[in-house]
Amino acid sequence: PPAQSERAFPAGFPRDGLKEKEVDLNNDGNKELLLTSRDSAGGHAILVDPKDSARPLSSMFNFPQNNFDEEFLFKSSEAPEVYQVIDLNKNGKSELVFDLKNYGAYTSTYGVVIFAGGKLSWLEVEDEGGKMRPAIFWDGASVLNASVFKILDTEKAFVDVSGSGDKDGNWTWDVKAFSWTSEKYKFDPALSEKIKSEQPKKIVDGEPVF
Repeated sequence: PPAQSERAFPAGFPRDGLKEKEVDLNNDGNKELLLTSRDSAGGHAILVDPKDSARPLSSMFNFPQNNFDEEFLFKSSEAPEVYQVIDLNKNGKSELVFDLKNYGAYTSTYGVVIFAGGKLSWLEVEDEGGKMRPAIFWDGASVLNASVFKILDTEKAFVDVSGSGDKDGNWTWDVKAFSWTSEKYKFDPALSEKIKSEQPKKIVDGEPVF
């Protein structure tokens, strides 16, 4: 491939902090090249032809947050990076799980993006009250807090586990599992309860007690 300086990119795509990964999002055996970058406006992503990086295969996705509730806001400190490519709902189109490179006090932030009709967009999941929210999750732990982001292949579910402990080592957990139902990922109370029941009641000297 030509040297970086000679490469052309789609018009308007910033090349600051460029990262690239070959993916096959529609599982047709033909690869797409996913480019991500980050400038002062935030993160950017675009799919291009692996043989011609100036030829876009998608519109540019700028990881928009304009209608997000505060808890889902993030700030990428470098270009977002693909953490996993998975066709979780087995619909023949892969979901892109991004590490959004947003580092909280003890967590990393992940966001799920889908590709359809030439566009990259946030995957939205339906919360317990029937409200749609972005598929943004956290993972990491401190002494008295834990967030766990799980992707369950068999259950076709994205899971958000959060826990907090007290000074005596007692932990309480909140679990939200979003499983695929014919056309969307929606809150699954039974799966959420099952996963919650599997979490440790106590953590003593770093060891879980069930």
